[in-house]
Amino acid sequence: MKRLQSLKWVLSAIFCMLLLTACGAQGTPTDATGKGDTSNLVPSPTAQKTGKTPTVARNAKPTATPVDISMKPKPTPTPKVVPTVAPTPTPVPVIVPTQAPPAPTAPAMVPAQPPASTGGGNSMQPAAQAVFTLINQERASMGLGPLTWSAQLVQSAHNHNQTMAAANQLSHQLPGEPYFGDRERQAGVNWVAGAENIGVGYGDPTTASVGLNKAMFGEQPPDDGHRRNILSTSCTMIGIDVLVDTAHSRIWLTEDFAGV
Repeated sequence: MKRLQSLKWVLSAIFCMLLLTACGAQGTPTDATGKGDTSNLVPSPTAQKTGKTPTVARNAKPTATPVDISMKPKPTPTPKVVPTVAPTPTPVPVIVPTQAPPAPTAPAMVPAQPPASTGGGNSMQPAAQAVFTLINQERASMGLGPLTWSAQLVQSAHNHNQTMAAANQLSHQLPGEPYFGDRERQAGVNWVAGAENIGVGYGDPTTASVGLNKAMFGEQPPDDGHRRNILSTSCTMIGIDVLVDTAHSRIWLTEDFAGV
């Protein structure tokens, strides 16, 4: 009986020792992975000052401090100024007016067999007669009186036609030739007002001359110098010459006006 009781005490002692051993084995915990994870251990600054055991916050998320990054605006590029070259203005030709207006451009005509040259003298050519009649009709349509025929002005006009035909050039004054006012005086007309119309055409002398005079009368201001000569109130006389230029197959027309 005593042995049995002693055995119980021994077994009780052994059992207590086993309990103490098991409690001591649970004192130091270990990580399940076998490695310490310190990446999420955030020390508390207050614990460092007081000497207290720092509080470890496991799985704490780091707080990101916002940084104010001022974005500097990109400078606006200054546009390059490309210099433009001002276009050179086209020079406007200066037209120097002459005392006698230039002749109008006559429409081209099919050259016909030219007759012998005529002009000058006291007789009135058929072509010149047609132009003279047309001029007085044009004046009458504007309420003006007729011009009178002047043989002296015919001679002045004929001399000028011969000079233009020799040079084959349409001009109121050619090199070495007197101006029309001097030609009229040389022909015996002491004028106080004078004017001159000239033109050149082709084909039939009468058709060409009448066509030239119609073109003159149809001019519009301000380019209407020939028309103003036809309708002049200062000139009262006229001499007309039509010259057939066989050398150049041209018809030359000169109308000299004068007022005395």
